[in-house]
Amino acid sequence: MDRNELDALIELLDDDDNIVRSCVDERLRSFGPQVVGALLDAGAGDKAESLNTEFRLGDLKRLLARSGGSVSLFDGAFIICSIADCTLRRRELESSFFKCVSEYQKEASDDRTAFENIGVFNHIFFERLGFTLYDMGLSNPEYALVSKALENRRCNPLTMVYVYIMVAQTCGLPLLPLCFQGGVVPVYMENGKELFYVNVYRKGEIFYRHNLGASLKFIGSALGNIEFKVRDERSLLAINVESLQIVFSRSGSERLSSALESVLALIGPERFLTI
Repeated sequence: MDRNELDALIELLDDDDNIVRSCVDERLRSFGPQVVGALLDAGAGDKAESLNTEFRLGDLKRLLARSGGSVSLFDGAFIICSIADCTLRRRELESSFFKCVSEYQKEASDDRTAFENIGVFNHIFFERLGFTLYDMGLSNPEYALVSKALENRRCNPLTMVYVYIMVAQTCGLPLLPLCFQGGVVPVYMENGKELFYVNVYRKGEIFYRHNLGASLKFIGSALGNIEFKVRDERSLLAINVESLQIVFSRSGSERLSSALESVLALIGPERFLTI
């Protein structure tokens, strides 16, 4: 980018002529994602956020196209968090994430049972790393984004499940989301079967299929004729985005609510938190 050209383009952002503004947008877009930081430095925050959302939606579309259902939870989280905060850098999120992963890897062993592994993981996740539940009513953005959760170790229930499964999978633990209308819980898979479930409300307490209903009533789910189904990472990403949309709608952020609706449209039509 030529700085003089960029300054001239920024001056034309509010031009009265629609054709001029359209040409300016197209030229700024041609610079690629690097233009976002330059626009922020130049004080053109609104345009920076708008173009950043376009670029990230393109990233998400490519991620979903090549990944199918088994989408990378980390890559998905980075894209979503970047839409909410266009100053976020991937290396920053990687640093926070791998600090969590490395804590378990120090204690990793091939000689443990599934129950022993999840016990060690829970101790590290909840006690050593200090992940704690906040904002049970999903109203505060501070506890909603994965990037904030990895940095501060404080998150709302649905973000907690996302981070828990994301870190566990990277550590080699075979966890997947058990989804139902109204929420999600981590399920430990062994030989293609559901071995047990994890209650993040009780610091990773294990429970089983026969007391699934009682455990979910405890965490506040309104149960009825609900179908419980083990799903893939794409579904977990959708639930995370749905929860973010709820949080940012309640906090009055129309821009983010609209952007997240575009994200959901790319992920697919199925909804878990809204009817």
